[in-house]
Amino acid sequence: MRHVLEIFEKQTEELLHSVEIPANRSEELRQLMNWRKPEEGFDCYDLSPEQVETLQNWTGTNLDNRNHIVQLVCLE
Repeated sequence: MRHVLEIFEKQTEELLHSVEIPANRSEELRQLMNWRKPEEGFDCYDLSPEQVETLQNWTGTNLDNRNHIVQLVCLE
């Protein structure tokens, strides 16, 4: 499974960019998202500010969720 963060402009909902979550964070991601079943990892999720902050640290990317919509998606 490959997860990415998709960052959208709030007003236009235009996709600005995507950021891949490191594969070595898969178990931590499962815990962060509170997934109980493996298939839950295939859904798309809106993220809380706390989740965004954690994912910023993991990816080294400023996601600026005040002006953007940040979603977690599974590509595989």
